[in-house]
Amino acid sequence: MLLGANYDFDVARLWFGLGVDKGLNSAPLNSSGTPFGGTAPAPSTDSRDLLLGVSVPFGPHTVVADAIRKDDRGVPNQDAQQYALAYMYAFSKRTDVYTSYARIRNHNGAGYVEGNSEEPGLGDRQLTVGLRHRF
Repeated sequence: MLLGANYDFDVARLWFGLGVDKGLNSAPLNSSGTPFGGTAPAPSTDSRDLLLGVSVPFGPHTVVADAIRKDDRGVPNQDAQQYALAYMYAFSKRTDVYTSYARIRNHNGAGYVEGNSEEPGLGDRQLTVGLRHRF
């Protein structure tokens, strides 16, 4: 189950997400290897995910910050927290440049890694820089 909401206050947009994962394959890991050495982590079969975020636009600039918490309710209790910060500069309504930094903190052998839509990720930190054009 996933519940999400956002609200635009004009000076900032806040968003919230709550996910409930139950059962086999309900919360797969984005990397099946052992990114931090040791035993390969097992995906959670009972967890709760909470996302809180804010974006603040000012002129062509936008700053985004968010935090995610995974509460693993299984026996391993493999919780994780992710914190991210991003900056975007808009050249036009369809083109911008961006940079972001994110960090995951795993607990009790959790194996969550930073990744994106193209790469599953290998570590607990990610720095991105890019140019985006929307068609």
